[in-house]
Amino acid sequence: MKQTERERVFLVKNLPADLNKYQPITIQVGDFFDSNSADALKIRRKGDHCHLIKKHTNSALERIEHVIDIKPGEFDALIKATIQSHKKLRYFYPYGKYLCELDCYQDRLNGYVRVEVEFETEQELLDFTPPEWFGDEITEINHEIHENLGIVTFAEMKERYSKKGINLFPVFLSAN
Repeated sequence: MKQTERERVFLVKNLPADLNKYQPITIQVGDFFDSNSADALKIRRKGDHCHLIKKHTNSALERIEHVIDIKPGEFDALIKATIQSHKKLRYFYPYGKYLCELDCYQDRLNGYVRVEVEFETEQELLDFTPPEWFGDEITEINHEIHENLGIVTFAEMKERYSKKGINLFPVFLSAN
């Protein structure tokens, strides 16, 4: 399946007060090559669904994804061949007519939270006004900042953002 992504990406200042109403799914991503390349090859386990993904970039706001379904056993075999991997909890959080993908990274990146919003048209993308709980927009630098995401720590991410003039503050899930 081939699809075009039109998205904007933001850091998160504060988690929405009612986030605990939504059940997250665990996502594990493994990169076969440089995670920051314009043409990425990766695998992803999203809940019970596993995929092999080939991405190539049209622009900072648009990437083409080729997604192939694979079996969990195939994922388990292929994850061993990746050069790096990371895990996150993804919440699908409604905001007006949009469904925000709020990612809370785990392990070495605990405290790192960002949100993506996808759009049907370029005009919707340009007209979008983010809610108050969104932080700095990172769409233009998202792929650069996420280089080697599977091996960096929160402190290293903080340093990367600092070099871009952005303060990264940790945001943690409450233990409800």
